[in-house]
Amino acid sequence: MTITIHPNKQDMALIRAQALARNTTVEEFTMDAVRKAANNAEYLAMLDKSRKQLQEGKVVRKTMEELEAMASE
Repeated sequence: MTITIHPNKQDMALIRAQALARNTTVEEFTMDAVRKAANNAEYLAMLDKSRKQLQEGKVVRKTMEELEAMASE
């Protein structure tokens, strides 16, 4: 996979400083940031799906007593 990023001078200075602070290269820092952004996007999508299911009533409700009974089985 190829990703092309064109940061402006101010952003590039920030990226270099962060890479240096983490004792890594600019490329490694950038790839780590891209991976984190992708993971965050995936997690936010999962939360949106859960929120939609909750709004649509697609949930299973259990009382504490029911959960305790299930745990003891």
